Amino acid sequence: MRILYHNDMSTCAQKARVCLAEKGLAWESRHLDLRAGDQQQPEYLKLNPKGVVPTLIDGDNVVRESNVILEFLDEEYPDP
Repeated sequence: MRILYHNDMSTCAQKARVCLAEKGLAWESRHLDLRAGDQQQPEYLKLNPKGVVPTLIDGDNVVRESNVILEFLDEEYPDP
């Protein structure tokens, strides 16, 4: 199962969510409250040392930053 760490107001995270939806890929949401500093918690910083959203977990792959996530999804799941 894919897991997306994101925030509803992040345009970068919105791009990742749109791509997942367009490809019809199932994913599990991990919403981070950026105002509360969820992205600075040690558990999240292990996944994304920059402390930004989005971060996608797909199997053993940890993919950071929206454009890299989009490229990864297009390469791993070329259709549609």
